[in-house]
Amino acid sequence: MKKTVVLTALVLAIGAGVAFAHNNRRSIREFLTGVQEVPVVSTTGSGTFRAEISKDGDEIEYTLSFQDLEGDVRQAHIHIAPEQNSGPIVLWLCQTAANVAPAGTNPPQCFNALAGESPRSNTISGVLRASDVIPQLTNGIAANELAEVLALIRAGKSYVNVHTSMSPAGEIRSQIADHDHDKR
Repeated sequence: MKKTVVLTALVLAIGAGVAFAHNNRRSIREFLTGVQEVPVVSTTGSGTFRAEISKDGDEIEYTLSFQDLEGDVRQAHIHIAPEQNSGPIVLWLCQTAANVAPAGTNPPQCFNALAGESPRSNTISGVLRASDVIPQLTNGIAANELAEVLALIRAGKSYVNVHTSMSPAGEIRSQIADHDHDKR
């Protein structure tokens, strides 16, 4: 019985993602797949998004991993929208020569071919700050309003998306959810 309970808890955590507090920082872990895309994408690709929101909410440290993509990665972002909807980009996670982030932001490259990194499987890390917010005035988000973006993340109204040459609108995705229901 104990093994069944532990296995069930593990499956639920893997399927839904995990959010928890650690050292007064908020941690997020999400699993990206093609079936979470809108519309659904049949792909061998998958990924993980891990992030820690600082205690004071002034930065998000993140790591994005993707593997077995069927197209070459072009860009990755955090978008705002509820589940089963597409929405505008508010934060860039990585860029390529084919898709460059807006001036004033400086996300890492999605891969470095000269260093032997693959455009279909890689891990990138970065730090997001208020200056990285892409204004979305129709959604009530002005430049530098990281607190507004964090409120949407906490409300489950944002998602991580990896765009590729095969699926320009996105090959893999995960809604960022507030799994521990901490609404502070």
